[in-house]
Amino acid sequence: MAPTTRTTQARRRQMLALALGPALGLPVRAESLVPLFVGTGAPSDQTPRMLAWVARRMNITWDYRPTPWLRAQKLTAAGDGVMFGLTRTPQRDKLLRFSLPVWTNHTWAVVRDGQQAGITRYADLDGQVVCWARGSSYGELFTHAGLGRMDAREAGDDDGALRMVAAGRCRAALITLETDDAKQAARHPALAESRRRGLVLVPVPLAVTPLHFAVGQGSRWISVIDRIDGVISRSRSELEKMRQR
Repeated sequence: MAPTTRTTQARRRQMLALALGPALGLPVRAESLVPLFVGTGAPSDQTPRMLAWVARRMNITWDYRPTPWLRAQKLTAAGDGVMFGLTRTPQRDKLLRFSLPVWTNHTWAVVRDGQQAGITRYADLDGQVVCWARGSSYGELFTHAGLGRMDAREAGDDDGALRMVAAGRCRAALITLETDDAKQAARHPALAESRRRGLVLVPVPLAVTPLHFAVGQGSRWISVIDRIDGVISRSRSELEKMRQR
């Protein structure tokens, strides 16, 4: 049986169950499959737990679609699904509708060991070559800090940016993690190979930014954002506790 046929039959069975459930005295299971674009890098322990928690509260199932960051944003803007992990910027606001902030993220700089001193804010990287994953909003964050356009080298993902700084192609690689604690950040899966590559985190995060779900303006998935907002507004303290675990 072709995959398309199986999918069609599964949807028909779901619709039939929804229609017949009340008549037969059966519980109605209003579950839907929602495509969710996420990055291709290793997630933290908190993010998968949070995404599963939100899905349970909404009675949906995520159809996870790991996709390079820039392409994920383009597909989301085109209406192909929901995306998680974005910071709001003026440019993104033109294309995407954002949820309420889920929690805050922290931007960290990763440098070659011995070169971490003196970097505590974006301004300390002014005029230097910086690496980051293609599709990131770091350039706009630099602009908001009054530093103008940075000399950036873009990689396909965070791991590519880390390899570039290890090879000496840039002064620092920028990555975004949930934690603001340096020891906890150093244990993040994305940095598993950093020590072997001779890389270290700078002592403190450079910036704090809110993190959101997003859909394309006019997307058929906009109602999902409305439902996510309801979950977030009712559960702010639970989400923050989850982030800090």
